[in-house]
Amino acid sequence: MDRKIVELLMSGASVMDIVASLKVGKGRIKKLRDKAKAGGYLPPEGRGAGPVALPAYPAAVFPDNEDRRSGRQSAEHQKLEAIRGWIEGRLEAGWDPITVYEELPKEVLAEVSRSSFYRYLARSGIASVEGEGRVIPEIAHDPGEALILDWGKLCHVPDPVSGRKRIAWAFIGVMGYSRRRLVRLVWRMDVETTLRAVESMFRELGGVPRKITIDNPKCIALTASLYEPLLNPVAERFAGHYGFFWECLPPREPQMKGHVEKQVPYMRRLRQSRDGAWESIEAEEAHLRGKVELANGKPHGTTRRRPAEVWETEEKSAMKRLPALEYAMEQYSEGLVRRDGYVRFDSRYYAVGAGLTGKMVTIIADAKQVTIYRESQLLEVYERSRDPRQMKVAKRHHLKPWEQSLGESGFYVERAGRLGPNVSQWVEEVLKQGQGFVDTRKVWGVLSLDKRYAAAEINQACGQALALRSTSYRVVERFLENAKYAAAQGVALPPIQPTVSGHKYARSIAEYKDLLPGIGLHKEEGHA
Repeated sequence: MDRKIVELLMSGASVMDIVASLKVGKGRIKKLRDKAKAGGYLPPEGRGAGPVALPAYPAAVFPDNEDRRSGRQSAEHQKLEAIRGWIEGRLEAGWDPITVYEELPKEVLAEVSRSSFYRYLARSGIASVEGEGRVIPEIAHDPGEALILDWGKLCHVPDPVSGRKRIAWAFIGVMGYSRRRLVRLVWRMDVETTLRAVESMFRELGGVPRKITIDNPKCIALTASLYEPLLNPVAERFAGHYGFFWECLPPREPQMKGHVEKQVPYMRRLRQSRDGAWESIEAEEAHLRGKVELANGKPHGTTRRRPAEVWETEEKSAMKRLPALEYAMEQYSEGLVRRDGYVRFDSRYYAVGAGLTGKMVTIIADAKQVTIYRESQLLEVYERSRDPRQMKVAKRHHLKPWEQSLGESGFYVERAGRLGPNVSQWVEEVLKQGQGFVDTRKVWGVLSLDKRYAAAEINQACGQALALRSTSYRVVERFLENAKYAAAQGVALPPIQPTVSGHKYARSIAEYKDLLPGIGLHKEEGHA
């Protein structure tokens, strides 16, 4: 516009003529006329060509005003400029800008805000510095090689009972070679639901692929890894039954299963024909499966081949056969080992040992057995408890000695026999009481005295306790302490008098026989 105004002034046009033709204000024209006089484009009277010719287009007629801020730099800019080479090196290595900012030297990070850092990248022209683009190879599969799976949120559904919103998930599968699509709708993404959905897909396909490609959901991979993920034992057993293997992709590599990545928005679009209606999860799944079957009969956007035809003619015959027996679904759970060495499963407690206190273990159970793992290492196998009176299940080596079953009392008697016959007899008397845990604690307390006393001393103390008809651990221990004290003082303890049945004031019945009239006479007559 400035060039047009100056050219009209140089041609002799008046200010009003220019206002009428270009629809600009007079003030602007007058300012440009003064600048053109100063630049030599116009003569002093303001009309006609001046001594200086206009520069060729597209050069500017008048130079831009100097930006007085361009020569000034903030303190943040100066600090970042001092380490510009380090910043560019990290960006070239593939670091995200936020990562570079977080790893700035402490003295710089303390004085530079994140917004100042991003402004510096933009002003310095290094905001778009990136490493070399990575070439992603084309995903190609052989017939029957892979079933690629992915989860996606389909929609929110009001719960008919509580009225709260609930998420309906779409579990989507794509055969790698034919691009045949499958879909299942589920409420949860737990182990049993996932494996049931995969099993249902196998039945629809009529066979089993060589591998299943999936991300790292907790129901399949306990720990994701760039190199070798730690698989869920239930998923491993499932794969062993059907004869395939899990291919859990490295973290943050969705492009490695690109066949299925865009299927979630596609499924949402297929549900648009429902116009927001929701009958039941079974009805909605049937609707989607019908739509998917129609889509499988149309040319694929990439291969331009019909997935249903490719499946029938080329891929179906390459699938493995389904096993003769159906997989017996197992229950899966994770739990922390309590301080007493037990872990909870299905309202029961199973012992794994106090050495694993605070550790997370994996529990797999079927209708008969409960199997406990720690990072794929087998810890224990138990018969599943169904007895409502039995809340804790433990094997003998996990129990303390006094917690052992009384049915194995021979162990205690045999152990006591090593210390002496009196100890063995004392143990038998204790176990006869049949008080369970109370008895075994006392027995093991006496058997543990061999750590402090000789076997002969324990045998003598038990003999003294038997003389008093006592089955108390404290009595045996007191006899040992008294004997030890007497030996240290050089004195002899008085002998233990055996207890006499009856009251201390009661007389023997023999004393009363002579007082009864006729007893002596009858005895003599009887003898005669």
